[in-house]
Amino acid sequence: MSDKPFFAMPYPGIFRVTCTVPFPGLKIVHVYITEGPNGGLVVIDSSLGYEDSWARIEQGVRWLDRELTDIETIYLTHAHPDHFGLCRELQEASGAPVVCHPIAREHMLEMAGGPERMRTSFDRYVEHGWAPDDDMMQMPGGRSTMSSMSMGVPERMETIEEGARVTFGGGDWDVYWTPGHEHGHIVFLRPSDDVILVGDTLLGRITPHIGWYGEPEDPLGHFMDSLARLEQLAPAFVLPGHGRSFEDGAARARSIRNHHRDRLRRCVESLGRRGPSNALSVTHDVFDRDLMVFEERMAMSEVLSHLEYLRLRGRLVREMHDGTWLYAMPESVIP
Repeated sequence: MSDKPFFAMPYPGIFRVTCTVPFPGLKIVHVYITEGPNGGLVVIDSSLGYEDSWARIEQGVRWLDRELTDIETIYLTHAHPDHFGLCRELQEASGAPVVCHPIAREHMLEMAGGPERMRTSFDRYVEHGWAPDDDMMQMPGGRSTMSSMSMGVPERMETIEEGARVTFGGGDWDVYWTPGHEHGHIVFLRPSDDVILVGDTLLGRITPHIGWYGEPEDPLGHFMDSLARLEQLAPAFVLPGHGRSFEDGAARARSIRNHHRDRLRRCVESLGRRGPSNALSVTHDVFDRDLMVFEERMAMSEVLSHLEYLRLRGRLVREMHDGTWLYAMPESVIP
């Protein structure tokens, strides 16, 4: 186990266990633990079964002078493997229900399809200019993303939707649906002090990945709406899924919205220079640096979310040419 500190209390009564993940540019993810309404513990998100993450969570619980059997509920902010990866193991150790949004539950069930399901989702990028090879899912150091993301689903999953109010950490928390980063994403806001457990909808030093995977058709549009809503809610203190906690969630929401407006502008500028182009070509303009195979796929999915945002609003058009989708300004002629 790492000798670096991985257990902290970023806000009174809310404890944080920091675990490692194998993704480029994203080295850690947080699991939050707090007091449950029935005298036990509530866990928010569960990290990924990677390196010593399980040992860290177990040690965090024991630092609170508790056992895993004291966990009474496991809430998930969204259905990405670094946030739900160990929830089945936590449920088996505690008997606690796993609770998430209904869409997140569907996505978790799909994720259980493992490598073949994941490979199918990546294959759709071939129509946008990408030519994957056998190493397309390899992470630095040779660890396969496929195997990291292939995992079981807990036997007991309950669902929760916007408008619900749940109790933990000595107070009541309102549930809000914030699609974009993942379509079943939810956040928990405590109105008594405007603290928010925000998952990946707001991050302090990086921007959440907004990828296009075919469905839903407009993830960036959903995300921009979610950011506008969080700006209106104006959380005073933000407990994110990655990175440090921070104040003034409204300011950060505005900053991330401006980031995506700038990226939309860069996509338009790329097509203005190139003329009709596929998404991969635009990606190389927007991300003006060398990308590893995994990074290139992630970057292209993000650029696709921006190209589709513009297309759905009439600012771009696209046509199929020789098996590849080409995007263009409306006045451009696609050969």
